Amino acid sequence: MLACLIMAAACEALDQAPSTSVTTDTAITSVEDLANAVNGAYYVATYGTMLTVASEMSIYADLVGPDSYQPASSGQNASRLAGFSMTANDTYNAYYYLYAAIASVNSALEKAALLEDQEAAAPYVAELYAMRGLFHFHLATYFAPIPTSGSENQLGLVLADKVFDIDYIGKRASLQDTYDFIIGDFTKAVETGLNKSRNTGHLNYWAALALRARANLYAGNYAAALNDAEEVLEASPYKLYTVDNYTKVWSQEGADEMIMEYLQTDTYNAQRYAPGYYTSPRGYSEYGVSPEFYAWMQSTPDDIRSQMVADCTVAPGGDPDYNTGYYPLKYPGNAGASVPAYVNNIKVIRLSEMLMIAAEAALAQGQDAAPYVNTLRRNRITGYADVSSVTLDDILDERRKEFFAEGQIAFDLWRNRRTVVNGSLSTGPRDYRTVLPLPKEEIDLSKGLLEQNPGYGN
Repeated sequence: MLACLIMAAACEALDQAPSTSVTTDTAITSVEDLANAVNGAYYVATYGTMLTVASEMSIYADLVGPDSYQPASSGQNASRLAGFSMTANDTYNAYYYLYAAIASVNSALEKAALLEDQEAAAPYVAELYAMRGLFHFHLATYFAPIPTSGSENQLGLVLADKVFDIDYIGKRASLQDTYDFIIGDFTKAVETGLNKSRNTGHLNYWAALALRARANLYAGNYAAALNDAEEVLEASPYKLYTVDNYTKVWSQEGADEMIMEYLQTDTYNAQRYAPGYYTSPRGYSEYGVSPEFYAWMQSTPDDIRSQMVADCTVAPGGDPDYNTGYYPLKYPGNAGASVPAYVNNIKVIRLSEMLMIAAEAALAQGQDAAPYVNTLRRNRITGYADVSSVTLDDILDERRKEFFAEGQIAFDLWRNRRTVVNGSLSTGPRDYRTVLPLPKEEIDLSKGLLEQNPGYGN
């Protein structure tokens, strides 16, 4: 059942795919075909519609986090996510397109094993394993608790590790098995030692290693998370943004510290559900930052990150279509985009996160975390003086400043068993609303085998 649905989705989504992308129901008889199948799987995952990783889900953890605010309520999904009003009737796309992409990955892996030139195919196979790990990781953050949160819900995902028969009905694995699987797929990519060159928009060795660091942190594997983060920091070709260039990088593709980003162009997944349209006072305007967050950021003017939030509380010329409020400036539009609000590369993971993962993992093991935080702050704050020690609160606040509008903050807090407070809404790490309900369509078609998340009924 699951395989049938997701393969159908993959075919439908690729009706208008770029010429360098193919569905994996197309024959793969050469390494060039395999490369196109890799591109096709990315295209399915980021398909230009609502609730994909290139639309509202890219800012999901911000919308449900402590610093968001809705300057307008346009009746779109961002406001509904922020208000925890999504039901099992609403979450289909967030589930469907990622599993469709995973189906494409598994088909490509199966066909790659039959190619004559295995040496030339090997880099693509390594990337496919990293993709499968990442797509499962996205799903886990939406539909399963974070292992370190202390949640009583220990349900993980339906793990899609191969091409299934058409009538296959999947059952949910445990949360432990889910994270073991995700980490295992990143490990398969890393252990090849391949793909160490920069490759914008693709999961190379360093992206797999960096994402494994994040997954290990979420799983509470702190020594492993620290080791992975330090390797990326010490040996990767990426370098930190600086005070001089920080405000300029957000419209650039392949900027200095961008390890992995999902690509968008005028002809590749451009859409009004992209985060740029949600963060525009002339768009849906359903994701702004709260006045309190804006004031907090402005209280440290020597920090370059304070310039990444804008005061748009006065409409130019009294424009009635201008939704006043405070907005993040991380989605200005890719350079040269014809409709900037529709076209912004989605930030998946950056080098600066390795510093924050290393700091959190070191602190959890009783080690000195201050050097990692000091390194980041020196690259963000003019005239910064190093501190001798940091607390978990310091690290979480640093993450709020560094990664707002990049889909992380609520996960950071729940992962550390903190409660997220936003106005009158309060969600502790064990609250059932920290995960979304599985789509009703999947529950119904599973004939009782697929268990719904607690709190959402059946």
